[in-house]
Amino acid sequence: MTVTRDDRLQVRVDAAAKRRLEAAASVAHLNLSTFVLQAARLMADQVLADREVIHLSPDAAAAFEEALTRPAQVNERLAAALERPAKFSWLD
Repeated sequence: MTVTRDDRLQVRVDAAAKRRLEAAASVAHLNLSTFVLQAARLMADQVLADREVIHLSPDAAAAFEEALTRPAQVNERLAAALERPAKFSWLD
């Protein structure tokens, strides 16, 4: 399967940063573009995973599970507010 690369990403770096990236790419036996793209993808995966996964202590996990399994309670003030006619209209 051939992957076509239509999009371009341009990055400006100072000379020292470019030399460091080139040295690391050389050690990894990769060209600079491949090295930078792999590093960026790894960082992107890490950043996105941090937003998708919640790490809880055992106590916090137990409290969370208990809250999810507890039957819902009706908030009377909220229920009454939802019954009142809206004083606005949606713009869509």
